[in-house]
Amino acid sequence: MNKKFKKLFIILAWLGILEIAAMLVQNSILLVGPVEIARALFELLQTEKYYLICLMSLCRIMAGMLLAFLFGCVFGAFMYRFSLFDEIISPVLAVMKSIPVASFVVLLLIWQGARNLSVFISFIVVFPNVCVSMKNGLKSVTTQKRELADVFQMKGFRRWLYIYRPAVIPYLISCMEISIGMSFKSGVAAEVIGMPDYSIGERIYVSKVYLDTAGLFAWTFSLIVLSFCVEKMILHLMKQTLNPVSVKRGRGKIDAIKPFVLEEIPTGERPEEKVPDLKKEKSGSERHRSLEIKNISKSFDGKPVLTNVTKSLKKGDCYLIMAPSGSGKTTLFRIIAGLEKADAGRVEGYHGVTYQFQEDRLLDTEFTMTNMMLNNHYSLVAEEILPKECLCRPVSELSGGMKRRVSLVRAMLYQLKNQDAVCLLDEPFTGMDEETKDRAIAFIKKYQNGRTLLIATHDEKDCERLGGMLWKL
Repeated sequence: MNKKFKKLFIILAWLGILEIAAMLVQNSILLVGPVEIARALFELLQTEKYYLICLMSLCRIMAGMLLAFLFGCVFGAFMYRFSLFDEIISPVLAVMKSIPVASFVVLLLIWQGARNLSVFISFIVVFPNVCVSMKNGLKSVTTQKRELADVFQMKGFRRWLYIYRPAVIPYLISCMEISIGMSFKSGVAAEVIGMPDYSIGERIYVSKVYLDTAGLFAWTFSLIVLSFCVEKMILHLMKQTLNPVSVKRGRGKIDAIKPFVLEEIPTGERPEEKVPDLKKEKSGSERHRSLEIKNISKSFDGKPVLTNVTKSLKKGDCYLIMAPSGSGKTTLFRIIAGLEKADAGRVEGYHGVTYQFQEDRLLDTEFTMTNMMLNNHYSLVAEEILPKECLCRPVSELSGGMKRRVSLVRAMLYQLKNQDAVCLLDEPFTGMDEETKDRAIAFIKKYQNGRTLLIATHDEKDCERLGGMLWKL
């Protein structure tokens, strides 16, 4: 409140200084004070034509601005996706940003007249900024986020919604904060030159012709108010798109995933009973199939990380890989997951991968439940190792240990019914105390469901607790 009063006081002080200056000049053509401007504005507000003029100018400028936003997003996406397209379009954008608006105004007056002049000028001013912002926003998406989308098969709209949207929107917001004001100023400037009927620019020009300084200020004030309101509205709507997509504000209830919302479980009914077909058996030949790692080698910058790694892993068993940091555990996991290409050798005998990365790699702008529901329907079981109250909270509010559990649940529940899949858990117990670790181990064993488990760890005791086989890489 103190800041608001301070701003109000400053505004009133400047208005008082302007009124005193106008009284000292005593010439309404050279300078008018706030009182006379308010009187002129009040007279305009009583005419129907005033509202029609404001509406027509607003529609023209908004049309150009919105078209520029839509085409700019499309062109920016193509510039990001196709380097040749980027090379072709970039010089055009540089020219559009460099040529003075007045030159475009004169050209457009020659080519198509004054009627829709402000539409084209608003488009020309906003379009290059949106293109560049869209391209840069897409470029800002990290390799880690793209790999997350690849592993959990997030495609099309889901990929945009969870991976690219949180990265792009802040760039577009910054772009529009600058572009909206520029669009209104340039659009009305074009109207002053072209003088289309029913436009603020035309009325400003008429005020100049008749030396109506008070009217000039009144129309200018109207333009400022329109620009301010449009900017606040557009930026508010854009900022709303950064909100988590799965939970309505204030209701604490998941809406976008309605068939699988959290619900009270009746007494005596366990969460695992909600998960179908966990013990589905396959034929003997399928059950004993092996995951074969054959002569895998990988080097980075000429430095060997993996050299002729060979291992036969029995399907459905649990293997714990132990090796010093930097010895290639994560690299091997990335090769199995298809995120890295081996220099030599191959991996075969499995179909489908789920992966808990060494980093949590969560969707930071989303709620806990959304992070655990990447292409699966089994998040009710998450309550076995996570407090129920944290499931409808943004993951950014969780502790490091909780985030690790969220990524573990996501990995274990993905591909749950695919017994040919491999579960890769890269140091899953980081940041967990002993009690939490016991619960996490119980969760892993319970939901392994016949899949082959590969777990990277630094603790030999984990092998005994998980009932797995130790593999020293």
